[in-house]
Amino acid sequence: MTPAHEQILNVLLGYLSAMNAEGVLLRAMREAEIQPEKFSLEDLPDIIPSIERRARLYVDPGRLGRLKSEIAAMGGDRPSRRSKIMAIHMEADISEARLNAKAVCDAAGAKSFTSHKVATIVSELARNIVHYTPGGTIEIAVQRDSPVRFVIVAVDEGNGIQNLQEILAGRYKSKTGMGRGLIGVKRLADRFQIDSGPKGTRVEIEVYL
Repeated sequence: MTPAHEQILNVLLGYLSAMNAEGVLLRAMREAEIQPEKFSLEDLPDIIPSIERRARLYVDPGRLGRLKSEIAAMGGDRPSRRSKIMAIHMEADISEARLNAKAVCDAAGAKSFTSHKVATIVSELARNIVHYTPGGTIEIAVQRDSPVRFVIVAVDEGNGIQNLQEILAGRYKSKTGMGRGLIGVKRLADRFQIDSGPKGTRVEIEVYL
């Protein structure tokens, strides 16, 4: 048992039985694909959502917020955002990006509906990059300050999107289908921002956890 493991377990023991405390912590680590023997406080942001979700089964709502605050405080000033960056250049990268997005969602304890939304957004953005630009990147992060949310940033190296406002308004019809995916992405997002110019396009999206 690492020192960090022991520290968090001691906090949980103030709210749960020994068996339930250990079970909640180990399942949270497993869900985040963290080996217990290597667990450190650097991993804390990855397990808090899972701990909170599982602790709801045993802790009344009035105490649950306090438990979450105690565990979060152990992370000190560590970054509240962790991210995964994926290079997008070819067809195979589209399915790979979707799988990576699903893995990030699962590790964060997202519900199936939210996980599906994020995976769909990422795959549509990746498809646009592959089909219409020389390449780019997609970054997906879990932002843990309130409201907890997924932040997805897609950047490409293309020549910009012509008729962007018409596309977003649903008025532009393209023979190649360009734009349909972007409209779908906008509808799925809780926040959507796009900047496009001659040197490329940047799309930033938030989906609440």
